[in-house]
Amino acid sequence: MTAADIPAVHELECRLFPVDAWPRQMFDAELAQAETRRYLVAERAGQIVGYAGLMCIEPIADVQTIAVVPEQEGQGIGAALLTELIRESRLRRAEDVLLEVRADNPRAQQLYRRYGFEQIHVRPRYYRDGVDALIMRLRLGTPGTPVTDTTPREADRP
Repeated sequence: MTAADIPAVHELECRLFPVDAWPRQMFDAELAQAETRRYLVAERAGQIVGYAGLMCIEPIADVQTIAVVPEQEGQGIGAALLTELIRESRLRRAEDVLLEVRADNPRAQQLYRRYGFEQIHVRPRYYRDGVDALIMRLRLGTPGTPVTDTTPREADRP
C-alpha cells in the first residue's frame, strides 16, 4: 500500500465496515510507521479488491486489518494477504501473530483456523454495534523458523 492507494482503500473501508471504519488519517498514520508496520493491497484489473495491515513490535505481530470486497471473496485474495502478513511477521522475528475477528464472521474465523490460529480470548461488545471480538493467536515459535512455512495446515484444506 502506498499513500496513493489510501483514497481507494478508505472508500472500501467505509463500504465494508460502515460502523467501524477507520478514519482516513489512520491509514496515513499507519503508513508513516514503516519500521513497525506493513500494509498491502490486492488488485484485480487495476482496482483494489482487498487490503491488509500488520503491526509488529518484537516478539508480537498484530493483524490490524484485513478485508476483501464481497464480490471477490472465495478467490484466495484473503488467503494471499494473510500469507504475506505471516511471512512479514516471520521476517520481523515475531513469535506470535494476534488478531481480532468478529464473533459473527465465521468465514474469516475459518480462514484463520486453516492457518493455525486458535481462539485465546473473547472481548465482549468490542465492536461499536455490540458484537464480541474473538482474539486469535498463531504461534510462530522461536525466531529462525523458516519464512516459507506459511501455508494452511494440510488437514484443514477444503
